[in-house]
Amino acid sequence: MRRTRNSASISLVFLALLAGCAAPAEPDPAEDTAEESQSLECDRECMQAMVNKHLALMGELGDEAAYERSLRELRAIGPEVVRAAVSAYRTWSLSAPPAPEEPARPGEMRWRATHLLGALGFREAIASLDAIAGSPLPEPGADEQLFGDEFRVRLRAIAGLEKLGAAAELRAIYARGDLLRTPAAASLHALGIDVGGVRFVDMKKALAEDVADSADLNPNAGRPPQTDTPGSREFRVTPRTDTPVLDR
Repeated sequence: MRRTRNSASISLVFLALLAGCAAPAEPDPAEDTAEESQSLECDRECMQAMVNKHLALMGELGDEAAYERSLRELRAIGPEVVRAAVSAYRTWSLSAPPAPEEPARPGEMRWRATHLLGALGFREAIASLDAIAGSPLPEPGADEQLFGDEFRVRLRAIAGLEKLGAAAELRAIYARGDLLRTPAAASLHALGIDVGGVRFVDMKKALAEDVADSADLNPNAGRPPQTDTPGSREFRVTPRTDTPVLDR
C-alpha cells in the first residue's frame, strides 16, 4: 500500500518512542563484553523501534559511541532482530518519494538497512542479503540518482555476504557476470577464494609511478572539436573498480 506523505515524514526516532519500547540502559564499560552473550527480551514492536532508532543514528556524524552501543543492543536480542531489519528495508522500498524535509532518500535508508543486516553478524541474514544483491537494477538512463542509490545498496549487500562468509552466494553472483561480478570476486578473494584475474593495487605506488599524458587532459583525445547538441548525450554509468580490479 502506498504510504501517504504525512506518514512518510514521521521521524525514525519518534517511531521508537511511539512503539513504547525504551532501549536498554547504557551498560558500564566492564559489562560491554558480557552484554553480547546475553539474550535481551524484546517483542516485535520493541525490535522494530530499536532498528528504526539505529537507522536514524547511522545518519548522525561524530557519535560513534552511541552507534556502537545501539549495535550491541541489537545483537543482544539475537537472530530474531534480522526480521526487523528486513522489515525496515521493505518499508523504505515501498516509500513514496520523500519531501524535502525528510531525513534521507528511500535509497539511502535501504542502504542503511542493508548495512545493518551485515553488521549484525547473524547468518540468518544471508538469504535476505542474497535477494537484495540479486534484485534487478533500474535502467541507468532513466534516473541517475536512483541508479546510483540502488547500485550502492547492491554493493553493500555483497559486503554483508562477505562479512558473513557466504561463499556459495558470492560465487553465484560472480557467475552471473553482471555489474556485480568484480565486487563479488573481490569479496571471494577476501575470503581466501581466488576465482582468478583479481589483483590488488598499491595506490601509493601507483600514484608515484603515474605519468601524466596530455591526451588524458583533452576530452576529444586528439580528435577535432565535436559539436554538442543539447539532449544528444545519453547517461551511462561505468562503476569505479579501482581497487580491486578484474583483469580482462
